[in-house]
Amino acid sequence: MIADDDPFDVHKLALSDDQVRERLASVPHRMRKRRQHFIKVPWVWAERLAHARHIATYRVALHVLYRHWKGGGVPFTLSNTAMVAEGVTRWRKWEALKELEQLGLITIERRSRRAPRVTVAIHA
Repeated sequence: MIADDDPFDVHKLALSDDQVRERLASVPHRMRKRRQHFIKVPWVWAERLAHARHIATYRVALHVLYRHWKGGGVPFTLSNTAMVAEGVTRWRKWEALKELEQLGLITIERRSRRAPRVTVAIHA
């Protein structure tokens, strides 16, 4: 027999419809829209990323592939702000970019005191 004060009662743990609406409303529109996107990863990238040493390399790689697709394959600048949104610091960003370049997946145009320009070297 279950007591009324059972902390594991499923009915007490469930959120009301109002609570669900309130929770959904608190997620910014931009973030909700971004969650609907997806990234195609070419098999060559998956094979080469298997040799990556840092998790930041994967995060930067996915961001680079997305930006490459979104920009129509045109080289783009990779800002620190964009990487912070992905959970990558500016130091890890450079570490990851160097690793991606060593893996032969991208080329980097290093610009003094400016964000690097990234070009995807291997396409799908």
